[in-house]
Amino acid sequence: MKMRILVALDESRWSAAAATTALRMAAASPEDVDLCAVHVVPVAPLSGVLLRDLAGLMGFEPVLVPEQVDAAYRARGQVLLDRFKARCEAAGLSHSLHLDRGNTVTRLVHHANDCDLMICGVRGEDEELDPGSGGGTLERLVRRSPISMLIVSDTAPRMERVAIGYDGSEGAQCAIKAVRHLAEVLDFEARLMFVGQEEGILEPAQASLERDGIKTECIVMDGEPHEVLAAGAMDAGADLLVMGYRGRSWLSDVLLGRVTEFLLGELPIAMLVAR
Repeated sequence: MKMRILVALDESRWSAAAATTALRMAAASPEDVDLCAVHVVPVAPLSGVLLRDLAGLMGFEPVLVPEQVDAAYRARGQVLLDRFKARCEAAGLSHSLHLDRGNTVTRLVHHANDCDLMICGVRGEDEELDPGSGGGTLERLVRRSPISMLIVSDTAPRMERVAIGYDGSEGAQCAIKAVRHLAEVLDFEARLMFVGQEEGILEPAQASLERDGIKTECIVMDGEPHEVLAAGAMDAGADLLVMGYRGRSWLSDVLLGRVTEFLLGELPIAMLVAR
């Protein structure tokens, strides 16, 4: 079965990196990947339905604008999709395009239900994300997404070496599963990282990855997870850190707090939040 990858497109450089990442993954194994590009127009025409959903009622997007402005936004979005289509056709990649309107998070979540992985930039074109603020578009999207999310900075990761934060939890098992799925279309080496004192926790996960042909090393570290996991990933030369959506015990409270704030706000590294 093909992996279906959703790409969130806008006019930002972070979205451009996300698009390049998706195209690289598809080109590495074109028979195994379908690309689904989505651009959400965050406006609604005044002459249409004034409040299109709960987001509009609460004062969030979509913003109500004159029809001419709505048409301009849609035309701009179509240009983005046409550019992506041209790149897909030049590479012979399977793809579909969707120009949508409404609340960005709501509409991306809707399209994600038909996909296996979402790739997006760490910021949008309005640079509204304040990592760790608790209310940014990206954090809302991570919380609501039904699928794993690959979040990139303004440079597309080559993913030749991948770091994995692992603690034996259900979320960590999702991270291992996500890495195994990536290995179906990419070749890379992996570093398994555990923060704590428990011995032998990494060996079963290492054996699982190596059975799938993924060369894997293990490292056990002490310290604050949001610091040592980032350092361990960078030290390994990885440009992608994979984490489960929820960790074990108190790690679950910091995954979308200090860990995400540090990794997404400070490091030039991509992050895969696995479900």
